[in-house]
Amino acid sequence: MASKAPRVRRTVKACVICHKKKVRCDIDEVSGEVCSPCARDGYDCVPRERKRKRFTFSPSPQASRRCVSTQSGTNGSISDASQHAFSAAPPMHEVDVKADSELGRRPSDATSMQQPSPILERRPEPGYPTPHNSIPSNMADSTFPSSTSHSSANVSYLGRLEYLRNDVPVNDDAGLPNKVPHRLSDTDLEILRVQRVSELPPRSVRESLMDAFWSRCYPWTPVVERRWIDDRNPDRVSLLLQQAMCLAGSRVSAPIPNYPPEEFYKRARVLFWMGAEEDPIITIAAACLLHWWNPEGPEQVSLDTSSFWLRICIGIAYQVGLHREPNGKPDAGLRKRIWWSLVVRDCLINAGHGRPRAIDLKLADVSPISALDFEGMIAPANLFSTYVGISCILGDLTQSYLRKHGLQEHKKSLEDRLFRWLKTLPDNLQLCRPIDGRPLKQYSFEARQLHVQYFIVLVILNRPSESKNVPSTESLLASSYVASIFEDFMARDELRYLGPIFTFYCLTAGMAQLSCYRYTGLVDTAEENLAIMGRALEELSKRWPSAVGSLKHLMDVREKVLQRPSLGQFPDVNLPNTTLQFFTDFGPDLCRMWHPIHQRLPHNTTIAPRELETAGILQGLRTPAAPPLDLDLGSSSTAQHQMLGNQVASGAGSLEPTLLQPQEWFGPYGGIGNWLMVDWDQGIGW
Repeated sequence: MASKAPRVRRTVKACVICHKKKVRCDIDEVSGEVCSPCARDGYDCVPRERKRKRFTFSPSPQASRRCVSTQSGTNGSISDASQHAFSAAPPMHEVDVKADSELGRRPSDATSMQQPSPILERRPEPGYPTPHNSIPSNMADSTFPSSTSHSSANVSYLGRLEYLRNDVPVNDDAGLPNKVPHRLSDTDLEILRVQRVSELPPRSVRESLMDAFWSRCYPWTPVVERRWIDDRNPDRVSLLLQQAMCLAGSRVSAPIPNYPPEEFYKRARVLFWMGAEEDPIITIAAACLLHWWNPEGPEQVSLDTSSFWLRICIGIAYQVGLHREPNGKPDAGLRKRIWWSLVVRDCLINAGHGRPRAIDLKLADVSPISALDFEGMIAPANLFSTYVGISCILGDLTQSYLRKHGLQEHKKSLEDRLFRWLKTLPDNLQLCRPIDGRPLKQYSFEARQLHVQYFIVLVILNRPSESKNVPSTESLLASSYVASIFEDFMARDELRYLGPIFTFYCLTAGMAQLSCYRYTGLVDTAEENLAIMGRALEELSKRWPSAVGSLKHLMDVREKVLQRPSLGQFPDVNLPNTTLQFFTDFGPDLCRMWHPIHQRLPHNTTIAPRELETAGILQGLRTPAAPPLDLDLGSSSTAQHQMLGNQVASGAGSLEPTLLQPQEWFGPYGGIGNWLMVDWDQGIGW
């Protein structure tokens, strides 16, 4: 019998798997249907056909429509909810008009609008939850549609091409089989049913929680697009995102009976780990909001803390490529806002816990936030850009302090960055009026929060190198400002709007005030400031368990200090001219330590300008130079250090490059702020 003739193939050089793995394929040489590498590793061997690609300078609307209209054929099965969405789509002649705007300009938005998650039809009547023992009918037989074939925003980032081959452009995704649709098993459905993931509060409660999120959480973590919520039917909005937003809103609101934050967190967590949301950007945004739960202090090991979810988010962010400048991407502004929100969280957790960072900014190239990233809105862009700037300074200061010998090396650079941040602060975020006496401006909750961070940086930056030294005058002034700001928060019942990092700020300011308990001329003022910090921590402990350990630590140190002998009436007041500049923009209204310290300062001394001023670095960011400053901290001239409030609007970013990476191991973990308080065991003093 004649042998079987070998198969004839068209210029096939490798199968899909071998081409992807960049190994030699013998599919043309073997007699069977499977090449040797695939047979050895147990892969399905699929021949890869070379195709000549046609390059165009603009997307074809007709091709885009064909891709959408034939999606059910290319992806196999599709959910009933998705089929309903396609059947309800406008006629083809209406799609022609919107092809470029909806499918070309915003592919991710168009995809998510037309392919809703299969677990979204959850309520028999809008605004009311589904009974806990039921689950949407379309969930049982649904298939999660893959969004990677529709939107480039969902394509995984592969940075290996940047260092493996730069001369030959290669499409890593060419020839790969389509993503297998995600299906829910019977066990998955039972878990979702038991956890009641489809339940949401009634409309009135839900809208109040959403409003609390937009007003109290979004300005500091702008990771959610309003069109994800406002422009869609409630039944077509991501359940994971809604549960996460309700969680964040409930953490900055008065307690609502029958709707505790823990329930929102549990449902969001189940939806996250089940992979209920196919869009990775929405998944990152929702996971970012889960840090508002934070049920335990840093003394406990937990899988529910903000630091845990931060690293989960960063891992997905690297997969999506958020650490790279999003040039030409339709969602560039959103990607930048999410990235810098993660950077801020990383810096604050680093400061509060004394743990290594998860992000190395030297490996990222994302530009600073601008008004374009907020669709041209200047005020929110200014606020978030300023917040990112001061948080990065705090994070770098923490890193340098934990390196033991790194602070002195970087102190001058950190001071320059802090000085630049203060002098480029937009007018609406400044604390005092630029007139003689520096009276307070109208109360602004956002401005006060930013200045708490500013004064905390001053407290840490000016701590004495040894605990037995006299108290730092700069730290006493700065911590007294922090105490008065917290007093304003409590007077307005706004502590409930603050995040857990403010427990660290209370602890830091309180420890600075404790350093002057051994001086009879300052002890009464310090006791008053410390009482404010204690009441604030007690109130914060009702929401954030980390405040419990901070309050206990503060009171324990106070008892030890009271047992020490007195050192005199007043400590030596030493406020160098270069440091005094950090207080010239503020008056005495928010500082109880102002007059006791100010009375002991030498008079008629001019303040030497910093190198940033003499070099003209700030000339483009303020009005013409003011005359030499008088030492009287409240008598600066009107024109002194006027800032331009439209810095972000003009595209000029104030964010300085980070200095202190990569990270190192900093020893055993402890409670919040323990890295800053270790010297109190050897001697009480700053």
